[in-house]
Amino acid sequence: MMPAFAYQALAADGTVKTGSIEAADRGDAVRMLARRGLQARSIQAQVVERQSRQDAGGETTVQINQADVIRFTEDMGDLLASGLQVEQALQAMESRGASKLGLLAKKTRELVRDGVPLSAALRQVSPCFDELYCNMIAAGENSGALDEIMDRQARHLRLMESVRAKVTGALIYPSFLIVSGGALAVIMVTYLLPKLAVLLTGTGKEPPFMIRVSLALSDALRSWWWAVLIFLALSVLILFAVSKTPAFLRHWHRLLIRVPGIREITRARFELQFFETLGSLLRGGVPLLTALELVRRAVRNVHLQHALSQAEAMVREGGSLSNAMRRTGALESQAIDVIRIGEDTGRLAEVLGKASARMDTQLSRVIERVTALIQPVLLLLMAGLIGGLVWSMINIVFSTLSQLNR
Repeated sequence: MMPAFAYQALAADGTVKTGSIEAADRGDAVRMLARRGLQARSIQAQVVERQSRQDAGGETTVQINQADVIRFTEDMGDLLASGLQVEQALQAMESRGASKLGLLAKKTRELVRDGVPLSAALRQVSPCFDELYCNMIAAGENSGALDEIMDRQARHLRLMESVRAKVTGALIYPSFLIVSGGALAVIMVTYLLPKLAVLLTGTGKEPPFMIRVSLALSDALRSWWWAVLIFLALSVLILFAVSKTPAFLRHWHRLLIRVPGIREITRARFELQFFETLGSLLRGGVPLLTALELVRRAVRNVHLQHALSQAEAMVREGGSLSNAMRRTGALESQAIDVIRIGEDTGRLAEVLGKASARMDTQLSRVIERVTALIQPVLLLLMAGLIGGLVWSMINIVFSTLSQLNR
């Protein structure tokens, strides 16, 4: 009796089929699925292979970071462009020995040698290759332009990594101001205020109201610091648990696209991701509906995901993409105009690609402008907080001196 393989395959209409098939090996299973008009995405032996892996005690997947994904994509693109076949390119990368990329190439080559497509092999070997990435590779395999797709995918990953770096970099300085300002406030309340309050002990008179409040807060923090830490830890745990709920994510993500300042960055980043990802998929030969589904899955904002889901349903019913995006409000009017021009000219993929190049520069300008506005606001808030504490300490000193002179 031949071994059974559990498979996940893509049909001609874009639907995903799952089931079980008996074949001599993986390669035979892939060929049998191809004769049925199915493109294999994942093939796993149901009994024998799983048991052998458990007995060996080895890892079934390879964990790599985003930088390794980009490096693997760039190297594979270069090797394929030089004329090597997929298995030969993987064998060349396998020479890296004990590195994670070498292990990744080795495991992938073993599957490719058995007849598994590269896209399905990468999906099996490492969870770090998401569905969007693997579908782009599958499009390259079907069109015979895998080296071009690899190069385009590497540029796309570099661009998205650059966007994340820009947004993260814009938040570093404001975060530093908040943390340092909070730490300074705690030091002043718990250490400096008690030192200055000693000056009032010899006067025998009632201190001013602001001074009494500051000293009471200082005493509470110094006496109940452990309770404050427990409260903060519990608050963080509760907030972390609540942040994973769909209701919280929906309201939080809706807030991100409505708060001034944050809204501009969120919108600009989403538009860039939408144009770049959709353009890359369409240029790779992926149908529009399938590309929209993949773009929706790649978006992290739940509110925008819902808007894209509605737009996808409208396009499926025969509507234009520009009209669907306008009705859902997922994109601004200028971005919708770009999509309409691409649809009218029949060159949507090319128009999206050129527009995404401009949007990268636009995102940088938005981040610079918003950061320039946020920093003065945070400085004013920190100045108000620290200034209030300094005024309290100075008030203590002057009140003490005036009482001593009476």
